[in-house]
Amino acid sequence: MSDTAASTTIKPDSRGARVRAELAERTPKSAAISREAKEVLALEVVPTFEMPHPIYIESAAGSRVTDIDGNSYIDLTMGFGPHLLGHRPKVIEDAMHEQIARGWHVGLHNPLQAELAKLLCEASRCGEQAIFCNSGTEATMYGMRVARAFTGKDKVAVFDGNYHGSHDYALVKAAPESPREAPLGKILGRGVPEIINDNTMMVLPYHDEAAYGLIRAHADELALVIVQPVQNTVPREDNADFLHGLLDVCRECGVLMLMDEVVTGFRIAYGGGQEAYDITPDLATYGKALAGGMPIGALVGRADIMAPLGMGWGNPKGVFSGGTFSGNPLTMAAGIAAVRHMRDHGHKIYPALKRRSRRMADAINDYCRENQIGVQLLSAGSIFYLHFQREPIETSRDMANANRDAEREFYLHLINHGVIVPGIHLFFLSDAHSDEDVDSIIDAFKQSFDDVRADGFL
Repeated sequence: MSDTAASTTIKPDSRGARVRAELAERTPKSAAISREAKEVLALEVVPTFEMPHPIYIESAAGSRVTDIDGNSYIDLTMGFGPHLLGHRPKVIEDAMHEQIARGWHVGLHNPLQAELAKLLCEASRCGEQAIFCNSGTEATMYGMRVARAFTGKDKVAVFDGNYHGSHDYALVKAAPESPREAPLGKILGRGVPEIINDNTMMVLPYHDEAAYGLIRAHADELALVIVQPVQNTVPREDNADFLHGLLDVCRECGVLMLMDEVVTGFRIAYGGGQEAYDITPDLATYGKALAGGMPIGALVGRADIMAPLGMGWGNPKGVFSGGTFSGNPLTMAAGIAAVRHMRDHGHKIYPALKRRSRRMADAINDYCRENQIGVQLLSAGSIFYLHFQREPIETSRDMANANRDAEREFYLHLINHGVIVPGIHLFFLSDAHSDEDVDSIIDAFKQSFDDVRADGFL
């Protein structure tokens, strides 16, 4: 970047207006749909998802998506994580076509559930039995329920900075004003009874041994500790010691430990966080990559803990789970194809994915450091989160100083340079992203940083 470009005084919104005008000119059909959608949809995707400019996707293949105006983009959304193999991989598409010819929903038992359950249990270190549902949200809900039933205790502990879905119990977060080493719970949003926070949930400090003392202090009422092996907003790889210490304390205190592998399962390794960190919890939840893009959730764990799920309707010792589309044959067929492919080709998929991911993260971070740009890209394998702040980020508590104006403008420019990152800012590489794609992504990031600096936001 030239000294002139860096020092020229520019009205902050001048270039921002130009990039908005350019995007508007390229995407008139998306703009029209966005106006129509606002009239009838209270929410289009998820509340954390906000695109800096409306883009509506018509088709996807490999590493790319194409919008309804015919514009092609390199996609880093990857369906919020499910597409580890890329969009529409042939192995999954073929399996789905074959199943569609037989039927895609029956409600009755189908033989594919047991087949996928066996594959999942073989991949998961704690997996002896499994149940399927339709989302990661359902999976963590069932995990909490079965832990309470098994232990006879009511309280569940989550970590500051966690994300475990959208059911009521998952919406207890750390109050920002509470002590870092002993966070207090706070309901996220309205409509969730305060009694859930007061009586059934507690929050622990992430990556902090103070969590161990809190578990010991509440062992008599604590049924379960649920943890992501890698947190979404602060992806980091140095978690092994903390996770092993956590498991030791849970064992000591008679508290179950559930690893939420909805994001990490089949992504950071074929065996997920359990393989990456050489650890065997009591329970684990899955979703996303498990079914190659079809809706799915799964809970796996020790057979004795899972046993109440199979006791039948109305059994006073049983735990209820179920849903009309849980274990539907189309999702099961896609999952079997995806897991088999990741198992049989993992020796190629995971090293290549890790190499490309590391190259991308290093190139972007080096550029920001060399050009005094207050941005850092955190990553764990092929999971990424871009933070617009200079200060070190150890946990989500360190995310208070972000340059939101620069962040908003950056994603506008990135789209204009042909790369899509979702509004949640959590993004992913896939096996379908080539070395050439990574080169293009790095160039697009660099150009977008330069544009934002020229706008006067950095």
